Amino acid sequence: MVPAAGLGTRLRPATLAVPKPLLPLVDRPVIEWIAAELRAAGMQRIVIVTGRGGDALERHFAGQPDVDFVAQPEPRGLGDAVARAEEAVDGESFAVALGDSVLRPGVVAVGELVATFEERGAAAAIAVEDVSEEDVSRRGIVVAAEEGDRFLASAVVEKPRPEDTPSRLAVAGRYVLAPEVFDALRDTEPGSGGEIQLTDAIRRLSPIVGMRLGAEARRYDVGTVEGYCAAFVEWTLSTRGLGERVRRLIDADLLR
Repeated sequence: MVPAAGLGTRLRPATLAVPKPLLPLVDRPVIEWIAAELRAAGMQRIVIVTGRGGDALERHFAGQPDVDFVAQPEPRGLGDAVARAEEAVDGESFAVALGDSVLRPGVVAVGELVATFEERGAAAAIAVEDVSEEDVSRRGIVVAAEEGDRFLASAVVEKPRPEDTPSRLAVAGRYVLAPEVFDALRDTEPGSGGEIQLTDAIRRLSPIVGMRLGAEARRYDVGTVEGYCAAFVEWTLSTRGLGERVRRLIDADLLR
């Protein structure tokens, strides 16, 4: 499942006419990179949750039989977006890849997360990354109950204040969830920002496990100007042939 119904307000005016997931990342739109990651992880079907601009996304994926769409009429939070896809999920466990988070090209974190979910008999598995103290108030935070890169989580907290945060392990835009999450979402009231938060629903599940992204699996939030620009630079310079040509066109001092 790819929630892709956000309004892209942090990227305006670029997103006034173009849905955020269709902004280009080198030679294809952001959402194509996410779909490629999911397919590489063995996903047989991709459900995209759309909002404004959903018709453009449907036109883009026309002719790709493994892609389906579900509408989120109003942007009422990530939890609401996930809940909209309950019928499409049809009682199965499923992966969630946020439509504004991309991982370094070639990284397939979802596959590792599925393996962690199955090995631990989890109800929820969450990819996490270390963030600075000032960033915790913008993220879902996971508290590890044990050491290691794959761990049992003791708590999940949505956007804590820096002085109150129990951890600096932040959700990194990838989840694997059991279908029980839909019951939890039905019992979840609007939380931070007046929206239905997926984090609040996950707190009702057990067990919850976390998986640290490795250093090679750098995540970019392409819903922000700085994250989008950083991703574009990395994707460009890491693309064989293109990177070399671009380096020659730019003053070498700018790339140091």
